[in-house]
Amino acid sequence: MVVPPRPRLASIIVWDVVLVVTLTAGAVCIAVLIVDRIVPVARRVPYNELSGHFFAAVGAFYAILLAFVVVAVWEDMNAAKDNTYVEANALPGLYFSSTQFSERDKAEFQDIAVTYAREVIDDEWPMLAHGEASPRVDDVAKRMRKVLLQLDPQTPKQEALYSAMIERVNVINSARRDRLNEAKPSIPGYLWFGLIVGALLVVGIALFFGAPRPMPHTIMVIVFAMLVSGSLYYAHLMDHPFAGTTTVTPDAFRIALRQMGQTSP
Repeated sequence: MVVPPRPRLASIIVWDVVLVVTLTAGAVCIAVLIVDRIVPVARRVPYNELSGHFFAAVGAFYAILLAFVVVAVWEDMNAAKDNTYVEANALPGLYFSSTQFSERDKAEFQDIAVTYAREVIDDEWPMLAHGEASPRVDDVAKRMRKVLLQLDPQTPKQEALYSAMIERVNVINSARRDRLNEAKPSIPGYLWFGLIVGALLVVGIALFFGAPRPMPHTIMVIVFAMLVSGSLYYAHLMDHPFAGTTTVTPDAFRIALRQMGQTSP
C-alpha cells in the first residue's frame, strides 16, 4: 500500500502562525488609527509615566499567568504523547508472551493485540479530536480481558507469563483511559475568557501611550500584540493534543505493529 506524502507539520504550523499574527497586526493598525482620532497624542503624553507604571504591573501579572498556562499545556501535551507509547509498548509484550500457550490461545491473543493497534489507529484516533472513544476499541478491550481470564496456565513458565500478561492488559486499559481523558481540553472556558479579555486590556493600555511619532508606537504595539496572540494560539493548539496542527500521532501503535510483524496502516 502506497501512503501519500503528508505535509510537513512545521510548515502547517508556520502558515497558521503567519495568518494569526497578520490578522493581529492588521487589527492593531486599525485600533491605533481609531485611538489617534479619539484621543490625540498631545492629550496622552502627560500620562505616559503613570500609564507606564500601570502597564508594567498589569503586563507582569498577565505575562506570569500566560506563561503558567503555556507551560501547563506543554507538559500535558508531552504527557499525552508519552502515554501513547506506554499503551502501545504493552501490545508486543502481550503478543509474544502468548507464544508459550496453546496454539488456540496464542492465535487469539495475537489477533487481539494486532486488532487493538489497528482499531486504535484507524477508528479511535480520528475520534480523539472530538474527545470521543471508539466502540470498536471498547469491544476489543473487553475481548482482551475476557480471553485473559479464560487462560489456564499449566507450567511455572506459563504462570510467570500469565502474571506478566495481566500486568500488560492492566497497563493497556489504564493508559487508554488516560489517553481518552487527555483528548479533552484541560483549560476551562472561563480561563480562556479571562486570558482573551486580559490580552485585549493589556494591548489596549499599550495603545494609549503618547509618542511624538506614530510609527514607532504602532510598531511596538504590533510586536507586543503579536507575541500575546501567538502565545495564546500555541496554548490553544497544545490544549488539543489530538486535534489541529500539533496533533499527537499514532506512531507508537505503528511501531508496535511493526514489532509484531504486521504492516502499519
